[in-house]
Amino acid sequence: MKNPIQGLTVNAWRTGLLLLALLCLLPLAADASEVPTAVSPGDAHGMNDLPSDAAELGLRRAGDKVELALEDAVALTLKRNLSLVVERYRRSQSVLGVQEAMGIFDLNINSTAQLTEDTRPTTSTLEVTDESAITTEQNTLNLGLSQLTAFGGNANLSFNNSRFESSNQRVQPNPQFGIDFDLSFSQPLLRNFGREVTYNSVLVAKNTSAISRETFQAQVELVVQEVSDRYWLLVEALEQLKVTQESLALAKELHGMNRIQVEVGTMAPLEMVSSEAGVATREEEIIRRQAEVEDSADVLRRLLNLDTVQYWDVEIVPVTEPITDYVKIDLDEAYKIALEKRTDVEQQRLDNANRELQARFAKNQKKPRLDVTAGYSLNAVDGDFIGIDPTTMEEVPVSRGYTDALDQLIEAESDGWFLEAVFAYPLQNRAARARNAQADLDVEQGELEMADLEQQVLLNVRRLARAVRTSEQQIESAKVSTRLQRKNLEAEQKRYENGLSTSFEVLQIQEDLTEALSREVSAVTSYRRSLNAFYLATGEILEQVGVELVGD
Repeated sequence: MKNPIQGLTVNAWRTGLLLLALLCLLPLAADASEVPTAVSPGDAHGMNDLPSDAAELGLRRAGDKVELALEDAVALTLKRNLSLVVERYRRSQSVLGVQEAMGIFDLNINSTAQLTEDTRPTTSTLEVTDESAITTEQNTLNLGLSQLTAFGGNANLSFNNSRFESSNQRVQPNPQFGIDFDLSFSQPLLRNFGREVTYNSVLVAKNTSAISRETFQAQVELVVQEVSDRYWLLVEALEQLKVTQESLALAKELHGMNRIQVEVGTMAPLEMVSSEAGVATREEEIIRRQAEVEDSADVLRRLLNLDTVQYWDVEIVPVTEPITDYVKIDLDEAYKIALEKRTDVEQQRLDNANRELQARFAKNQKKPRLDVTAGYSLNAVDGDFIGIDPTTMEEVPVSRGYTDALDQLIEAESDGWFLEAVFAYPLQNRAARARNAQADLDVEQGELEMADLEQQVLLNVRRLARAVRTSEQQIESAKVSTRLQRKNLEAEQKRYENGLSTSFEVLQIQEDLTEALSREVSAVTSYRRSLNAFYLATGEILEQVGVELVGD
């Protein structure tokens, strides 16, 4: 017997590899440009190597204080906030989901190699051998390519090679080399036909990826709103502390005047009790206000993800003024902008688009199956055999090999073709009908959800616009109240100096002034927070702070 792979010559291998390389150059049905490229969140945002120097962080450090503008707080939060880092990983995973869905258009390469040997006793007088048993050897090497096309068809190409050798001398040719080159194409004409049906999973994955982008943007918007609100709450806490300190200074001034009058004998010592109690009360209030400042600063530090060693004990000094011009709001325009820019509205649109895709796919699945398959093949067989010399009529051994069979294939001496149609349809078709009905109901549900969401958006925009106007009115009212309370205090102090008022009455009016100042501070920062909430409701909050999301 010969070596099992003796018949597969070097030329045959070269030919097979060349043919395979040419087949790999066939155009693919999927457009590679449609596949997004995902970036590792860790690489893109450098969370493993956070800068610790104030200059690198964009902070202005002055001794044991850090000056922080609102835009710097927003920028730093977007770079370092841990919740956004986590959301970036989810976003990258959803982008990879599109790439995964595009895998249905991958070019599939398959190959099979097999070596077999079999020995059995002779069972027929037609079998001639020099031994008591028949030994056969068969070696195969098959290569194939398959490709899904854009309209649901499948193209298949196979290149099959075999070598057969037997100790039975009556087998002709022996050894025998067989080559088949087959090309077939199967196309559904009803069910599973069409570009949208074929791309259904890809289109759904793209919409799902777009939904995840809106989810990421929504998270960014919430973080921006939170850091802005916390910034203004810190500003408010600091201003309230200043108001309390001013109130303490007034109380101490009154207590000092009382002490002088007691010393000169123009006031009874009992009068000092009221002013001393007023000082103690304000000192207690300052302690509470200082705690509020530290609490607000700590929350802001967490959002900024500042280094716990270097910055958590450093005083944060906001430098952005809370006073701003009033914003004129057009409700109709604000509602239109909200429907255009809000992330939850866009998510609902994309979700409804997915529902419609699934409904159309389910409708297609109700159709009967009608698939047409066409194929063409080239065949060749050659090998060693016993021929007859036409001149002498004697047997003459003829030696031929794999390359001779390959020549037959190239010259297309033997070919064949086939055409096949397959039809199938379940008579009740209940499963497909039920899935189609469910998908249609899902589409109707999505439309109602969108209508409900639009009403919620309108309600939200109107309510928050009203809150902005209310904050404006509160600021103006608080300013008037502060101005009047200052005049009232000045008048009461003159009355006190003339002996027409008491320490208790002066302290009470000082408290009224402090409350008016406190309301004014709260009204101003509340207006900024109301604007944040309003811009979040209209989907404009990122534009207002100068933030733009780039890329898909």
